[in-house]
Amino acid sequence: LNRHTLKFSADKIDVMVIQAIALLDDLDKELNMYAMRVKEWYGWHFPELQKHINDNLQYARLVLLMGFRQNATSVDLSSILEEDKVDIVKQAAIHSMGVGLTQGDVDHIKMLCTEVVTSSEY
Repeated sequence: LNRHTLKFSADKIDVMVIQAIALLDDLDKELNMYAMRVKEWYGWHFPELQKHINDNLQYARLVLLMGFRQNATSVDLSSILEEDKVDIVKQAAIHSMGVGLTQGDVDHIKMLCTEVVTSSEY
């Protein structure tokens, strides 16, 4: 009887629920930290993008698709953005005041963007 009582203890279920909620909170904090880093690092290259794209996941997907801001005019952004925002982002990329990046910089930023996207899907 005691063994049966221990197996189906409500306290155990409560602990599992509390741990699951804590895990989700930790994942959310980690995801937000990664997204902040992406915006911070890519913002040096294309600072105007932050004004037009607020959603972290959308921002990370755009960076993955574009890479260098100069590619904004040659890639199809409509799979990520609404049609009215596509032209805004393309014009902002053309007139951007951001600094240049090396291919290594873009590769590292893209790896971080991949983390944001995969963590968001989790």
